[in-house]
Amino acid sequence: MDEYFRDTDIIKQKFTPIWKSIRQHQQAAFYLLIVAIALVGCEESLRSETEKTFFVNKTSLSMFIGDEYKVTASPIDGTYNYRWSSEDPAVATVDNNGLIKAVGEGNTFILVEADGLTNRIEVTSLTKIILESVLLSEAELELFYGDEVRIIATYYPENYNYASEIVWYSENPEIATVVNGEVKVTGEGTTNIVFKSGNIEEKVSIDGKYTRPFKGPHILSAAAPYELPAANFDFGGEGLAFHDNEPENRIGAADTYRMSNGDPRGTPVEIEGNGSNIGYTAVGEWLVYTVEVHDAGEYLIEAQTAGTSAGSFHIEVNNVNVTGTIPVPNTGAWGTYVWTSTPQDKLTVSLTEGTYRIMYYFEGGHNFRSLRFTKK
Repeated sequence: MDEYFRDTDIIKQKFTPIWKSIRQHQQAAFYLLIVAIALVGCEESLRSETEKTFFVNKTSLSMFIGDEYKVTASPIDGTYNYRWSSEDPAVATVDNNGLIKAVGEGNTFILVEADGLTNRIEVTSLTKIILESVLLSEAELELFYGDEVRIIATYYPENYNYASEIVWYSENPEIATVVNGEVKVTGEGTTNIVFKSGNIEEKVSIDGKYTRPFKGPHILSAAAPYELPAANFDFGGEGLAFHDNEPENRIGAADTYRMSNGDPRGTPVEIEGNGSNIGYTAVGEWLVYTVEVHDAGEYLIEAQTAGTSAGSFHIEVNNVNVTGTIPVPNTGAWGTYVWTSTPQDKLTVSLTEGTYRIMYYFEGGHNFRSLRFTKK
């Protein structure tokens, strides 16, 4: 036990000075920390006193002669006494409250000064040139469903710099829509595309159609039978004026009838002999023809066909099947044509005056040369 106390005394003698030293260093570090915090606070205080600044809510203005604009400087708590001046009062003036007025053409700076500090506001002053009129590139347009076209607006005077808000709109978006002059046909019918800016208003008449007659008009009357070549199906393209099961043309480059007559959309249909007839037909294909009936009554519709096997077709008027299936005879050769006019009770249809879309629908493949309409 005596040895234990003796060892403890030795430990105390060795480590007490070290412990005191650690305590002294901790106290010194604490005092240094307090001093550092105080110095930072002083530095922030000094910085806030030396870094003075103020702000204005505009750095530049574009104004018309006679216009006024109130500029605000901040802070507004009385810290600064703002002084306002213009470098060129012939261009723009300013009062003691920051109200700027454009008085002449040119460029200048409005100065805002306080406690040796300066903010500059660039002012451009212009003579107001008001838009007086607009000329549109089109007055009326005949378009197909899905067509897109741009209407160009020419402004007068050309150097105008002021106009009321410019707005484009369609009077019937179900027929045509417009965005910044870009028109798209969305249905069938007529409507107006309107350009408006203040009192200026200009219109473009839009006549939208799913199909239009090719080499028309095709007029049905009591005067004489009307023969309509099969190759003269409507303008309008695939799914609207015709349907062909294959987008490729089996005849190839030799088939130029539709293209040479202004219809780039009709090329899938195989037309033989530069418009003589339509060949390479198949079940489910169809062609549309727009006709105008001038004399109301019953019309016999006959089809001129050829083929080496029995085929068939039916006729639709405005999307209604009015004939049922009509068989066509085997003529023994693809170039030997006959008129299919029986049974007449099925091929005779009653038409009032007006415009109709006649669809020739292939229920079996055969060559097709023309339709003939005879008023009974």
